[in-house]
Amino acid sequence: MLNLDYICMKHAQQISRNERVLRKALGVLEEDGIYAMFLWLEKNKKNNAPEEKIRRELTDLLNDGGLRELLGVDKFRKDFDEFTEDLLKVASDLERLLLLKRILQRTLTYALYHAGID
Repeated sequence: MLNLDYICMKHAQQISRNERVLRKALGVLEEDGIYAMFLWLEKNKKNNAPEEKIRRELTDLLNDGGLRELLGVDKFRKDFDEFTEDLLKVASDLERLLLLKRILQRTLTYALYHAGID
């Protein structure tokens, strides 16, 4: 059995500690959805800005071996256009889409708490 909370904790500890960006990303995710959050992160990325780092780290989370299988994707690709194609595969199944949202929410929430203790 896959321990999703463990995976979320493990990756949250590696995510950028930029509280402003974490709060904004979590807010966009909760209000507007997964796709909107990744669009926001991509739109606001600059040379190694926190938004770019968080998007990379969330992509690493999604590429965790057990999650890929659970979400029905071979690999979440780094290139943004290809990444959105991978998201479309997940979005075609409502249960997988809702699972993905819960995983992202939990990970960003844990990362936000980590940012508060640094």
